[in-house]
Amino acid sequence: MKRVLSAGFFLLICTAPASADIFGLSVGATAGAAQIKYDGHDDYGFEYGINAAYQFNDMISVNAGVVQGSAEINADGQSAKNDIDYTAFPITIRGDLPLLIGNLYAKAGTNYYDYDIENSGMKGSDDGWGFTGGAGFVFTLLPFIDLSLGYEYRDMGDVTNNSILFGIGTSL
Repeated sequence: MKRVLSAGFFLLICTAPASADIFGLSVGATAGAAQIKYDGHDDYGFEYGINAAYQFNDMISVNAGVVQGSAEINADGQSAKNDIDYTAFPITIRGDLPLLIGNLYAKAGTNYYDYDIENSGMKGSDDGWGFTGGAGFVFTLLPFIDLSLGYEYRDMGDVTNNSILFGIGTSL
């Protein structure tokens, strides 16, 4: 009986993923520049967020997170600017192409967004669902630590977001 259990344990270890993410879970944080477009105008702002992922195998994962950002965009016919603050909850499927020192990825999915626009004391807001997608490169620094540089696009109704983000994450 001990030999059968030992052989089963050995087989389980041999078939486990070679990567550090034994449980298939990872968490991370991102921050970077965001180009926000609204009402025919655009400007740059800042965005940051946290995310989590479950990896089905070395090439497919599901990702979810929350991002927040803001920008000040010129208003039509006014000297004042539209102050836009947003929060989005993206949910994506991500495909990875493993490389020797990391991987390339592309992702697509949906995001629930909520934004507020303030201009000269007048406030407006909107929320709903929109498309999100992105691509980037992940560099595996240590077996449990990844650094990433990526592009993300979010459709948030009348507001569009294009971001270049730097991230750090860890596998569990």
